[in-house]
Amino acid sequence: MNAFALTLPIALAVAGLLLAAHGAQAAPADAEVAQVHVVGQMPLRAACPTVDLRDLADDLAPTWDDAVKPSAVEVNFKVQRHHVYEVRPATDLPRVRHQIRHAVHGLACDGGDDQTHSVRFVVRFVGNDSRLAMIEVASAESSR
Repeated sequence: MNAFALTLPIALAVAGLLLAAHGAQAAPADAEVAQVHVVGQMPLRAACPTVDLRDLADDLAPTWDDAVKPSAVEVNFKVQRHHVYEVRPATDLPRVRHQIRHAVHGLACDGGDDQTHSVRFVVRFVGNDSRLAMIEVASAESSR
C-alpha cells in the first residue's frame, strides 16, 4: 500500500471532525438557549475544553474495525471537577463499548465547579466499499 492510500483515510477523518467541530461552534444562539434548559447537561467542548477532536478520533480509530458501519453511538458520562466517571456508550458490542470507555476516561475534563455534570456526545462510524474509515465526534444536540 502506498503512503497516499494510508494517509487518505486519516485526512478524511480529520476533515470530518473539523467540519463537525466547526458546525458545533457555529450553532445559532437558539440552540445554545435550548441547552440551558437541560439541568446539568454540558456539551463536550464545555466539559473538556482542551479536547482535540483529532486526538479523540485517533484514540477511537481501533474501534472502527469492530463497529457496525454506518452507525452512531451516543456516549454519556459524568464529570465533577477533573474526575470523569460513569462512561456509558450506547452500544451492545463489548469491544466497541470498552474502547470508547477507555478513550473517554483519558480525556482531560474540567466541570468548573464541585457539581456533577452530565455530558453527552455522539460518535459516528462511517464506511463504504473502499474501506475508508471516518469517525465523527459531534455534540448530541447537533445530531438531532
